[in-house]
Amino acid sequence: MGFLKNLRTVKKQAEAMTPPEYRGIGGSMRLAKDGMAQMSETLEGQVAHQQKAMHLSQNGIPGTATITAVRQTGVFINENPECDIDLTVTTSGEPYAATVRQTLALVAIPQFQPGTAVPVKVDPQDPQSLIIA
Repeated sequence: MGFLKNLRTVKKQAEAMTPPEYRGIGGSMRLAKDGMAQMSETLEGQVAHQQKAMHLSQNGIPGTATITAVRQTGVFINENPECDIDLTVTTSGEPYAATVRQTLALVAIPQFQPGTAVPVKVDPQDPQSLIIA
Protein backbone atom coordinates (compact mmCIF):
# COMPACT_ATOMS: atom_id res chain seq x y z
CA MET A 1 0.00 0.00 0.00
CA GLY A 2 2.99 2.33 0.44
CA PHE A 3 3.63 2.29 -3.30
CA LEU A 4 0.09 3.43 -4.17
CA LYS A 5 0.26 6.14 -1.51
CA ASN A 6 3.51 7.40 -3.07
CA LEU A 7 1.89 7.46 -6.52
CA ARG A 8 -1.03 9.46 -5.15
CA THR A 9 1.41 11.93 -3.52
CA VAL A 10 3.33 12.36 -6.77
CA LYS A 11 0.07 12.94 -8.68
CA LYS A 12 -0.99 15.64 -6.20
CA GLN A 13 2.42 17.32 -6.48
CA ALA A 14 2.17 17.30 -10.30
CA GLU A 15 -1.30 18.83 -10.16
CA ALA A 16 -0.08 21.52 -7.77
CA MET A 17 2.80 22.37 -10.14
CA THR A 18 0.52 22.65 -13.19
CA PRO A 19 -0.67 26.23 -13.74
CA PRO A 20 -4.49 26.56 -13.45
CA GLU A 21 -4.86 27.60 -17.12
CA TYR A 22 -3.39 24.25 -18.24
CA ARG A 23 -5.56 21.97 -16.08
CA GLY A 24 -8.33 19.78 -17.47
CA ILE A 25 -9.20 19.06 -21.11
CA GLY A 26 -9.47 22.74 -22.05
CA GLY A 27 -6.14 23.42 -20.39
CA SER A 28 -4.51 20.59 -22.34
CA MET A 29 -5.74 22.14 -25.58
CA ARG A 30 -4.45 25.56 -24.48
CA LEU A 31 -1.08 24.01 -23.60
CA ALA A 32 -0.85 22.39 -27.05
CA LYS A 33 -1.80 25.66 -28.76
CA ASP A 34 0.77 27.65 -26.75
CA GLY A 35 3.45 25.05 -27.48
CA MET A 36 2.76 25.21 -31.22
CA ALA A 37 2.88 29.03 -31.15
CA GLN A 38 6.24 28.91 -29.38
CA MET A 39 7.61 26.40 -31.89
CA SER A 40 6.38 28.53 -34.79
CA GLU A 41 8.09 31.59 -33.33
CA THR A 42 11.35 29.67 -32.93
CA LEU A 43 11.22 28.42 -36.53
CA GLU A 44 10.52 31.93 -37.83
CA GLY A 45 13.61 33.17 -35.98
CA GLN A 46 15.75 30.42 -37.51
CA VAL A 47 14.46 31.19 -41.01
CA ALA A 48 15.20 34.91 -40.53
CA HIS A 49 18.72 34.08 -39.34
CA GLN A 50 19.31 31.84 -42.37
CA GLN A 51 18.07 34.57 -44.73
CA LYS A 52 20.38 37.11 -43.08
CA ALA A 53 23.33 34.70 -43.38
CA MET A 54 22.60 34.09 -47.06
CA HIS A 55 22.29 37.83 -47.74
CA LEU A 56 25.57 38.60 -45.95
CA SER A 57 27.44 35.74 -47.61
CA GLN A 58 26.54 37.21 -51.02
CA ASN A 59 26.56 40.96 -50.28
CA GLY A 60 28.69 41.40 -47.16
CA ILE A 61 32.02 43.18 -47.02
CA PRO A 62 34.80 40.65 -46.37
CA GLY A 63 36.97 41.22 -43.32
CA THR A 64 38.76 39.50 -40.50
CA ALA A 65 37.95 39.32 -36.82
CA THR A 66 39.78 38.17 -33.73
CA ILE A 67 37.74 36.27 -31.17
CA THR A 68 38.00 37.95 -27.76
CA ALA A 69 35.49 35.83 -25.79
CA VAL A 70 33.02 32.95 -26.18
CA ARG A 71 30.03 32.44 -23.86
CA GLN A 72 27.30 29.81 -23.94
CA THR A 73 23.75 31.19 -23.91
CA GLY A 74 22.30 28.05 -22.30
CA VAL A 75 20.38 27.14 -25.47
CA PHE A 76 21.17 23.91 -27.33
CA ILE A 77 20.09 23.22 -30.91
CA ASN A 78 20.45 19.58 -31.96
CA GLU A 79 22.65 19.08 -28.89
CA ASN A 80 25.04 21.84 -30.06
CA PRO A 81 25.51 24.92 -27.85
CA GLU A 82 24.44 28.37 -28.95
CA CYS A 83 27.20 30.86 -28.08
CA ASP A 84 27.74 34.60 -27.99
CA ILE A 85 31.09 35.27 -29.64
CA ASP A 86 32.77 38.63 -28.95
CA LEU A 87 34.93 39.83 -31.82
CA THR A 88 37.28 42.64 -32.75
CA VAL A 89 36.36 43.21 -36.40
CA THR A 90 38.57 44.78 -39.06
CA THR A 91 37.32 45.50 -42.58
CA SER A 92 38.87 48.55 -44.23
CA GLY A 93 38.64 51.06 -41.38
CA GLU A 94 39.29 51.15 -37.66
CA PRO A 95 38.83 47.88 -35.72
CA TYR A 96 35.62 47.75 -33.67
CA ALA A 97 33.95 45.40 -31.21
CA ALA A 98 30.96 43.27 -32.18
CA THR A 99 29.12 40.24 -30.85
CA VAL A 100 27.59 37.47 -32.95
CA ARG A 101 25.31 34.69 -31.69
CA GLN A 102 25.95 31.36 -33.37
CA THR A 103 25.34 27.66 -32.79
CA LEU A 104 28.66 25.84 -32.69
CA ALA A 105 29.08 22.18 -33.49
CA LEU A 106 30.78 20.43 -30.58
CA VAL A 107 33.65 19.33 -32.82
CA ALA A 108 34.20 22.96 -33.97
CA ILE A 109 34.46 24.53 -30.51
CA PRO A 110 38.30 24.25 -30.40
CA GLN A 111 38.43 26.46 -33.52
CA PHE A 112 36.53 29.27 -31.71
CA GLN A 113 38.90 30.15 -28.87
CA PRO A 114 39.96 33.67 -27.81
CA GLY A 115 42.85 34.93 -29.95
CA THR A 116 41.77 33.01 -33.06
CA ALA A 117 41.40 35.02 -36.30
CA VAL A 118 38.31 34.21 -38.37
CA PRO A 119 36.97 35.52 -41.70
CA VAL A 120 33.76 37.55 -41.50
CA LYS A 121 31.21 39.14 -43.84
CA VAL A 122 29.87 42.49 -42.61
CA ASP A 123 26.65 44.25 -43.62
CA PRO A 124 27.68 47.52 -45.35
CA GLN A 125 24.64 49.30 -43.84
CA ASP A 126 25.08 47.97 -40.28
CA PRO A 127 28.60 47.03 -39.14
CA GLN A 128 27.21 45.22 -36.07
CA SER A 129 25.38 42.80 -38.38
CA LEU A 130 27.87 40.17 -39.48
CA ILE A 131 28.48 36.48 -39.90
CA ILE A 132 31.55 34.35 -39.45
CA ALA A 133 32.23 33.20 -43.00
